[in-house]
Amino acid sequence: MSEPTLVTSGVAGRYATALFKICEEDDQIGSLQKDVGLVSELLENSNDFNSLINSPVYRREQQEAAVSAIADHMKVLKNTKNLLCLLAQKGRLFILPDFIYETNRLLDRDRDEIAVEVFSAVNLTKAQVTGLEKSMSKLVGKKAKVGVQKDESLISGIIIKLGSKMIDTTTKSKLLKLRNLMKEVN
Repeated sequence: MSEPTLVTSGVAGRYATALFKICEEDDQIGSLQKDVGLVSELLENSNDFNSLINSPVYRREQQEAAVSAIADHMKVLKNTKNLLCLLAQKGRLFILPDFIYETNRLLDRDRDEIAVEVFSAVNLTKAQVTGLEKSMSKLVGKKAKVGVQKDESLISGIIIKLGSKMIDTTTKSKLLKLRNLMKEVN
């Protein structure tokens, strides 16, 4: 039986696919998931790290030395560390957010899961998130993993992003539609 083809686009997708395949061959998918979580957390919480990967002030050698030290400190897989160093050598550390997204997509596919992004005007309760996960799982036929972000500008309602599809039930979007309809009447 042939293996399913991993389809990704762009440079970040190619790096993600390469690292994923290497970790799959070495039976290290669980460790790869941990590594991606650590790097993602670092991106979210460290302004210094974001400055390092995005600033033209740092030379590639400096970036490589820094990410190598960070990788050692976080105790990531050797393959993950090598990839981070390669990105620094090639001047491509700025693609890390896209790389993380693509790697998470591959990990979700491997676990037969799908990521669902939810934007809500208010904080959702655990029961509401669980209900959304059940509904989305039935809808797509895979286990849905719901990530919720609060966005007070939505006024009320939620936006659900599932792959390339989007469901928008917010008051903000309804008001914008109403405003556009009123402009057409004039």
